[in-house]
Amino acid sequence: MTRSQVMKALEAAGDPRVRERYVRDGAGENVFGVLMGKLRALAGEVGQNHAMGLELWATGNHEARLLACMVLEPDALTEKAARELLEPLTLPLLVDELVGRVLVKSPVAGALEKRWRDGDQELPRRAGWKLLAGRISAGLAKDLEVGATLARIERELPKAPYRVQEGLNFCLVWIGLHLPEHRDEAIAIGERLGRWDPRPIPKGCTSSYAPEWIAAVLALRKGEKTEARKKMEATAAKKKPAPSSKKTASKKPARKRTA
Repeated sequence: MTRSQVMKALEAAGDPRVRERYVRDGAGENVFGVLMGKLRALAGEVGQNHAMGLELWATGNHEARLLACMVLEPDALTEKAARELLEPLTLPLLVDELVGRVLVKSPVAGALEKRWRDGDQELPRRAGWKLLAGRISAGLAKDLEVGATLARIERELPKAPYRVQEGLNFCLVWIGLHLPEHRDEAIAIGERLGRWDPRPIPKGCTSSYAPEWIAAVLALRKGEKTEARKKMEATAAKKKPAPSSKKTASKKPARKRTA
C-alpha cells in the first residue's frame, strides 16, 4: 500500500462521533475518528514498514501517527530520530503509544530514558519514566539501582506536573509487579504517597493508587478478583434488566381439512 492508499483507508474508516471525542480529548483537528481495532487491522495489511511509518507520521494526522507506531521498526531509529518524533508531541496518548510500541524495543531506549527522565519538559519526562517501566518489564534494565530509583519516585512525584506524576506512578507500579524482591518497598512508597490522583475511577478501570493497582494485577494473574472488581460486577448485575416473565402463547398447528 502507498501512503495515499493508507490515508484514504483511514478517512473511509472514520466515524464523526469518534472524531468528536478524539478532538475533545486533545487530538487536534487533523483527525478522522478511527477506532483502535480498525487501526490494528490496517496495520496488519501494511506490515512492518519503517519508511511508510515515517511518511505517515509526517502527515500530522492523529490516526496516521497511531498507525505509524504500529509499523515503525525500532531497530531503525537513531536517538536523534526518536527525539524528533517524540519531543514535539503535545498528546499523552501518542507519547505512550510511541514509547510502548516502538521506543522500548529500540537499541537507543536506555539513552533516551535517562535523557528524558533528567530533562525538564513535561511529556518527555513522562516518556522517560514510562520507557524505564517498559525496560524493567522486558528485563532490559539490568544495571538499574532500584533503591535509588524508588527513592527518586517518592521524592519527585508529589511536586511533578500531573502527566509526569502518571509516568512516575506507572514506573512505581511496574517495579512492584516485575521486581518481586522490591514489591513490598514499592507498595509502602505508594501508601506514603497516598491517593495523589483526585479524579474518579472510571467504571471498569483499575485504581491508579499504586497498592491497589499492584494488588489488582497480581489477583488477575492468579485468576482472582479484587474486592473493587467484585463490587463493580455486583453493581452491574443489579442494573441489568430482569428477564421478562411473560410467556408467548404457542400457536396451535392448523388442522388439516378433510375431504
